[in-house]
Amino acid sequence: MTILLIFAIACFAISGISLGQDMPKTAHETKLLLEPNDALIQVQHLHSENSPVIVAQGELDQLIDRNGGGACPLSAALIAAQGIRIMADLPVDPYPHRSALRMFQSKPELKEGRIDNERFVELLAYVCSDLDEKPFAISTVSAPNSPHVTTGQRWSPADGPDLSTKRGELKILAYTVTQADGTVRGRHFVLLKEISDGKLSFLNPGSPLGNRTFIIEYRGESFSSKAQVFFHSPAGVDKSNQTYELNTVFTIRLISPNGDSHGNVGASIESVKSEMEKLAERLQSTGEFSSPNAWRREGATFGLPGLDLPREVGGGGWSASKTLEIFRHAGRHNLNLRDVIGGAHGRPLVKSDSALVRKVLNDLVAGSAYVAVAITEPEAGTDMKQMQSKAVRYGDGFKLTGRKLWNARLREATHVVLYTLAAHGETGSRSAFLLPIDHPGLRIVDRYAHGLTGNSFGGLEFDDMFVSKDHILGEDGDGGKIFTEHFQYWRLMQAAAAIGCGEAALDQMAERIATRDAFGGPIGRFTHLQQPIGEYLTKLRMAMALAREAADLIDQGDYKAASPLVDGLKAEGVEIALAACDAAMRSHGAMGYSREVDLGDRVRDLMGLRIADGTTDVMRMTVVRERYGYEFWKMAVRSYRDDADELDQQPLRGNLMPVKGGTTRD
Repeated sequence: MTILLIFAIACFAISGISLGQDMPKTAHETKLLLEPNDALIQVQHLHSENSPVIVAQGELDQLIDRNGGGACPLSAALIAAQGIRIMADLPVDPYPHRSALRMFQSKPELKEGRIDNERFVELLAYVCSDLDEKPFAISTVSAPNSPHVTTGQRWSPADGPDLSTKRGELKILAYTVTQADGTVRGRHFVLLKEISDGKLSFLNPGSPLGNRTFIIEYRGESFSSKAQVFFHSPAGVDKSNQTYELNTVFTIRLISPNGDSHGNVGASIESVKSEMEKLAERLQSTGEFSSPNAWRREGATFGLPGLDLPREVGGGGWSASKTLEIFRHAGRHNLNLRDVIGGAHGRPLVKSDSALVRKVLNDLVAGSAYVAVAITEPEAGTDMKQMQSKAVRYGDGFKLTGRKLWNARLREATHVVLYTLAAHGETGSRSAFLLPIDHPGLRIVDRYAHGLTGNSFGGLEFDDMFVSKDHILGEDGDGGKIFTEHFQYWRLMQAAAAIGCGEAALDQMAERIATRDAFGGPIGRFTHLQQPIGEYLTKLRMAMALAREAADLIDQGDYKAASPLVDGLKAEGVEIALAACDAAMRSHGAMGYSREVDLGDRVRDLMGLRIADGTTDVMRMTVVRERYGYEFWKMAVRSYRDDADELDQQPLRGNLMPVKGGTTRD
């Protein structure tokens, strides 16, 4: 499986290490050394008997099971970590041999040798786990015939692997070593320095202070195929008569503070859309298209899961107006991809300064965390006043008791934002807590939805569950404000995804009626099939114009003015998109109800969204309330038994004043 992990790099001071005399001395000069060749040469120059910053393969061989293979991947990972530090303008680890010993203590399975792709990525993550400021991503691509990966990205037989070198990234090449008699000795791992004229230079963990070169040879079923890549030593260098076939390229890429991969992609709406298209195609081929975790994990290479999170936690700091366009684009692919963009339900985490919450924010940007939300309960949906889950003070923390139901993403999530009544007991006041999904005492209850492909559906149960004060977002009682602000933003983005979903369905409908023949010609000649396209396309564009207006208000911090626009859009935008998808499905006849096309999924998912995050009916009611005042709302939701007399004494029209074109609240 293609693995993507992002971690942060923390700068720490070291002593006893000095640069060689021919190396740059100033921080400014060091920042320029972002090419892998320069970074690895600098690591080699820094190494000496007095300052051994490289752990060679031979120093680890004795710690590995003799039947398990060599220690080259372990050495390669430790050297790569040093190279990344140089690229990031950070000091190298002065004691990598101690780090190696801690590695074996923490991961004794490494002594077995024979490291597969997934374990090697975990190893790379581990050797960089103490770096906590400058994020980077690790990804893999394997040969089409590689036996070391069952799923994940494989390189195109036509194009071969990308062996180019770039500033801010290191590539580790794993190749299979086969003897002349056909015996496979195993895999060897080397660090790519640079490539030129069909030759690549690399650092070999077996002799890490030298510089080695390979000649590249491409093979395949056809003359133009580059499916298989072989390495040859220059003539006269290698007498072993062995064959070296490249099977995997591991890439470690620095991520800049704005969420870009070292500034290469992610800076614009169009570049993110382009990267999403590539990722969609790749995940379709691996069967992971519907996995939100795969999208977030692999999308982190171009900043997808951190787009709308603050720059100070490694996010892109995108405005609502920019992020809106990406949600719309995601909905064109699949409505459930609305979960893979930005912080999603993890956005409220910025309300807390605790180290625990900040760590999760960093993991969100990394694509390794996925946050669900649990608000609704068996008896508390739209009527949030019926919430029963409660928090009580207990020592230096809280004890939580309650039940949640009709919550999505719980099985896929790493964390959940859990809402309860506030511990201080003020009526109607709520608190929000961030918890790991496996927090002691937190139990998942499964239910099943008609849609939500790739996501689970269910609830939570917890009884006297202790949580420390570090888990609360904001202060006790801040939950209501956190909920309101977050869900105004979230409803807007859900509506944008619905709009994109409907637009893509209309594209499918237009293609269908233009190419499907019946009764002697294309069915598009029947104008009643053209009418829905014109109607719903116009309405969806109108909805998108409203969405952009609301996004501008949110960017200005005017949530009050944005609220009626967002609520109306959540209702009407979803309903228009649903009608568009329904029309597109019917235009396909029986095929529209089959799995040959995704229109049935679009209809089903939009039916769920008309309920989730505020039902259509309630959203329409809130629009009336926000435009004309609370009287209509009181008529709808007040207890008639308690308030009938008061309502009789306060006639509806008595509290409204005439305005041009209608009435409004004074």
